[in-house]
Amino acid sequence: MQLVIGIDFDNTIACYDHVFCNVARKLGMLEDGGLLSKSQVKNNLLKQVDGDLSWQKLQGKVYGKYMHLASLFPGVIEFLYLSRLKNYRIVVVSHKSEYGHFDEEKVPLRDAAMKWMQNIGIVDTNTSLLNEKDVYFSSTRELKVKKIQELKCDYFIDDLVEVFNESTFPKSIKKILFEPGQKHSVGNDINIAGSWRQIQKTILDDWNELDVVTVAKNVFPALKVKKADLVKGRGNSRIYKLTAIDDTSYALKIYPDRQLDMRKRLETEYTSCQYLCESGFPVMQACAKNINMNWAVYEWLSGYSIDLVDEEFIDNAVDFIEALYKVSRGRIDKNKFVEASEACLSGNMIIQQINTRLERLKQTDSSELHYFIEHEFSPIFEVLMNQAREKVADLFDTNLDREFQIMSPSDFGSHNAIKEDSGRIMFIDFEYFGWDDPVKLISDFYWHPGMNLSRELKAKWINLVKDIFKSDVSYELRLSAYLPLYALKWCLILLNEFLPEKLINRLNANHQNKKNVNQMLTNQLSKSRTLLNQVAEDIPHYGSTLQTS
Repeated sequence: MQLVIGIDFDNTIACYDHVFCNVARKLGMLEDGGLLSKSQVKNNLLKQVDGDLSWQKLQGKVYGKYMHLASLFPGVIEFLYLSRLKNYRIVVVSHKSEYGHFDEEKVPLRDAAMKWMQNIGIVDTNTSLLNEKDVYFSSTRELKVKKIQELKCDYFIDDLVEVFNESTFPKSIKKILFEPGQKHSVGNDINIAGSWRQIQKTILDDWNELDVVTVAKNVFPALKVKKADLVKGRGNSRIYKLTAIDDTSYALKIYPDRQLDMRKRLETEYTSCQYLCESGFPVMQACAKNINMNWAVYEWLSGYSIDLVDEEFIDNAVDFIEALYKVSRGRIDKNKFVEASEACLSGNMIIQQINTRLERLKQTDSSELHYFIEHEFSPIFEVLMNQAREKVADLFDTNLDREFQIMSPSDFGSHNAIKEDSGRIMFIDFEYFGWDDPVKLISDFYWHPGMNLSRELKAKWINLVKDIFKSDVSYELRLSAYLPLYALKWCLILLNEFLPEKLINRLNANHQNKKNVNQMLTNQLSKSRTLLNQVAEDIPHYGSTLQTS
């Protein structure tokens, strides 16, 4: 018997983040200011005279005249593709009147919604992700529930718990409450999901390699894919090796759940690879992308991982950084790329990022982790922070001018490099690419736990890159002050797996870790403690870091 999955439309498929805020300001209902969520806009309007009337008018405008400003929630397309592959029936049941309340223009809301679905590619004769005949609109919530019952849905997904609380809502239907960004949980008979990928894992089996081939043929037809092989994920993404009919190989990268991490990883990496490749850098070529799917395809690099860093790799890395410095100082449009993910343009920004990570880790329920933070990490953090402030003085709170910044891969090292059979070293993974202080790039390479550089190689790295930045008069001072702080930040990065959303991404990249989560957490804490102890031992030397190197 065919499984039937029912889905609400507004705020479940169609995302109105910031649309309510922008339209309210356009209509003069709100004063200019920062971006507000839908609920914040509603609360602001309801405090005004005739606020309920204003709120109803705004809804009519957003769902009608300004419907085209809405976007798809991340993961919807993936869910629809996988449902179709498994021959499940998807029905959309929406509580939507013919016209918006108090809308003098009388824009047909149902027509606007259907046109939006057609334009965005959900309802389309070529892909048939959703059949137009399976989209239903009801004038009242009661009629909506009645339609859900008539369709004999096995599941229903909605953003309003009030729908599930209707007395006539069938008890046999499995309820999924969509609350974007919330942790996955089950309460009473309602399953709460914070993203569409979480919904996918709740209802559907995960992607298999045949599914990937079928979808790739539809999404990237020019590649003519015939085979897909899952390879070990790199970091938080999942990687498939695609093979085309002519035996050309590609790397398909499925990026992390965008609802839980809103950074534009795909767009950043794809654009940076295009630019670097055109500029002659040894990077993978970007081939195809689908932003709604959060999938991108790159050339497949045949070679092997660099398990042991040697002087040859250091030389190649230095050459890469020197080339980046030259294009950064060249004629490039300084607005072509934004700041790198977690850019640190001052000492104060480093401290803020460390404190943000600390607060998130303190909210976990691991007593062992809490002990480590309070009794081991925090005392050393206090000492190094004060030393850095004293050393750089006013520079600590001053952002570095763009003139001295560099276009940075951010996550740079042997862990993101492949040595081709020819011996050429290629660099990969540019999800965090953007403008940054070169001190951060140099420090992250120095400390990265994946490379575990010897003291000799660390010294070689520091000495070789020093000449690249000789025109930056405060470079050596900043490096001496901030180098140990970046080590502390890495101590906390190693503890990411203690955060539920980060653990989900890691498991998505490598399913083998599911069986040993507790052991994984123990190992990460041990790595963090080892690095912290190394920093503590070296504290007396940081006053003359460059000289000792």
